[in-house]
Amino acid sequence: MKNRTATYTLLLGITLLLFMAAIVISTSVLFLFGVPVSAFSFWLSVAAAFICLLGAICTFVPVFRGRWIAWTLAGLLVIAGLCWYVSATTYDLSFDGQTYHQEAIMLLAQGWNPVLDPPLLSPSQEEIAKMDGKEILTAFYLWINHYAKGPWLLDAVMYKVTNQIELGKMFNLLLLFSSFLLSVAAMLAAYPQKKTRAVLISLLLACNPVVICQATSYYIDGQLGSLILIICALGVLLFKRYHGWVLAALCAALMLLAEVKFTALVYAMLLGGGIFLLFLFYDKQRRWKRLLAAFVASFVLAVAVVGYNPYVTNTLTKGHPFYPLAGPHAVDIMTYNSPHDFRGISSIEKLAISLFAKSANIAGKDETSLKFPFTITSEELKVFNAPDVRVAGFGPLFGGAFLLLLIVLVAVLAGDRRKAAPLLLICGILFASVLVNPESWWARYVPQLWMIPVLVAIAGLESRNTFSRNASWVLLGVLLINMVMVNGAHISGQSWVNEAAKQQLAEIKASKKTVLIDFHHFNSNRLRLQEAGIPYVEGKIDDKDANAKGLVASRARYVLK
Repeated sequence: MKNRTATYTLLLGITLLLFMAAIVISTSVLFLFGVPVSAFSFWLSVAAAFICLLGAICTFVPVFRGRWIAWTLAGLLVIAGLCWYVSATTYDLSFDGQTYHQEAIMLLAQGWNPVLDPPLLSPSQEEIAKMDGKEILTAFYLWINHYAKGPWLLDAVMYKVTNQIELGKMFNLLLLFSSFLLSVAAMLAAYPQKKTRAVLISLLLACNPVVICQATSYYIDGQLGSLILIICALGVLLFKRYHGWVLAALCAALMLLAEVKFTALVYAMLLGGGIFLLFLFYDKQRRWKRLLAAFVASFVLAVAVVGYNPYVTNTLTKGHPFYPLAGPHAVDIMTYNSPHDFRGISSIEKLAISLFAKSANIAGKDETSLKFPFTITSEELKVFNAPDVRVAGFGPLFGGAFLLLLIVLVAVLAGDRRKAAPLLLICGILFASVLVNPESWWARYVPQLWMIPVLVAIAGLESRNTFSRNASWVLLGVLLINMVMVNGAHISGQSWVNEAAKQQLAEIKASKKTVLIDFHHFNSNRLRLQEAGIPYVEGKIDDKDANAKGLVASRARYVLK
């Protein structure tokens, strides 16, 4: 690569990515040999990432390699330090994070081997059949036994290294940085003279509202969004500047994506297939055979080795790789989580309503409320304190941006169809991955939807038609305003609630009393108390006890004794 900025961002991005892939692969392979999660995987992965960095520098950098090594290591240390600091100084105060995500991380760190050890005690099929939606959501061992475990492996290894539960969140931020850096490299590979535009658009792509709203929690959908962006960026880089290191990084990203959650395996297959089609139709050097072989190998690794639990074990024991969300004994988790007016309508209708409704975190008996595009209320922004806003979860202006997208798309198709074909093919694949999910109305399940208007705007900016270019800038402007509002509201809200949690812990510790606590399924708070040096005794607390108080952002209740 002749562009130094593109080369530098590529080196940083793929090193971060390969480091995380090495942790997941090494931990999974060790499981097969009966070795539990250990700090060894972390240090092995640091060494592997450093060796890969040296190899990539030898490939991409012809001169002054010593300087490049120094500057790249400095960049990696700055990124790692920033991610470390943010994670260490914030609490995961989310529902899922405080219940089953952190519980899974602790169990893995304490030695549970999901491949060889017996499953954790979870409800039987008969017991599940008798549960209502709310009870099913608290059957946490069911999810821990059978869900994909890629993010948990990363977090558990970090916990073994640091003995601090919150530091595992830094992988959300590392993937965010990797997605931004690789997007810059891809944009500069495609449009080498437009550096400022590359940085701004890459920021817009990487700072997806789903990604930012989950960055300091153990929710995993933000990782999903970052990895999909990484795969798209690496696909462009591979097409523009075919190199073995880029292909290796792309295969690593596909593998990591497949281990995030069940739908992510489907997304990985669609994205891998889309990149294959791009090479099949447009690559004049006919390298699709090598690409196909690499993709097949990565998917075999993802499913049969790294994903042995859950994909193989679920198939053997429950008859479907995606149990408990699919198969003969599937569990319904969506009825309880959906707005009342979504019952009995198609997935397309749900998506359309969610795009043009008021942003709201509603479910059960509550119903959505449609609004005029481009309008905003203060109530809409307040809901983005949560990491998983259900209706209109990309922000209050995203519905209006979607209308602008359609205008730009029509203008591009009318004037520069052939030139825009590769970008529009990527958009088509991303939209297919959205539609394949029956619950695409919930933004956290389809974070890739955020990318589509940005990519269409890029196609419009490259148009010879003045209207297409101007409309594309307007579209990008609306998305930027939306992103700043949503992410700003989330960061502000989380700062407030984190400060409240820290103050509460400080007051409890200053009392120098033992805490009687009823966790109410928020069991991971025991680690928070331990790390704060607060003695506690677990027990039941009467709901009518006037002395009982609630832990901030949880259902746990405590009494000072």
